[in-house]
Amino acid sequence: MKSNSYIIIPVLFLVSIMSFSCKDEEKFAKEQELKIAQHNDSVYDFLTKNWNLRFPSLTPELDSILKEWKPWQELAQEVRLKPVSAIGEFQKRSARLSELLSSLSYQQYPKELDLPDIKARVALLQTSLNNLNMFLEVEPIDIKKLDYNIKYTNRAFRLLTAQMEETIRKASVPKEEGEAELIEAISAERLANPTTENQTE
Repeated sequence: MKSNSYIIIPVLFLVSIMSFSCKDEEKFAKEQELKIAQHNDSVYDFLTKNWNLRFPSLTPELDSILKEWKPWQELAQEVRLKPVSAIGEFQKRSARLSELLSSLSYQQYPKELDLPDIKARVALLQTSLNNLNMFLEVEPIDIKKLDYNIKYTNRAFRLLTAQMEETIRKASVPKEEGEAELIEAISAERLANPTTENQTE
């Protein structure tokens, strides 16, 4: 009997330790699940209140040009839609915006807007949307980084449309008599003599 007790007591001790260990692990897992759920609720509440991506209002001149640019209209329509049901919907919308802007970069621009300065602003907006998309996918989602990137994306929207407006405004300024011909002549001379400037320096 004594020999059996020497075996049974340690076994019971180990079983009790394992039982307590399993209960501790279950408790820890439940606590972690609760924390994740609470954090996700906070993220969803934040997105619901602060997802306010938007284009600034446009002048009639720019608006009429952009209305004819189908890729831009697709992007603008997607910007106006606000997800409501879950964090996953915000993630999908962000990814879709990034995808649409990326495809916009490869589309033919309206001739009035087909300029390096505007394409540079489009690239800035693309980077901003890519970052927003990335921070929505990283677990756990960082609300401070989301807040910064939503605001930065809106700023990139403003900078892009402001650059467009400036371009249209400059194009509408009437030129002095003979100015257009002079600019054309200078351009033609530079094309005909590309090394002239280098020789005179």
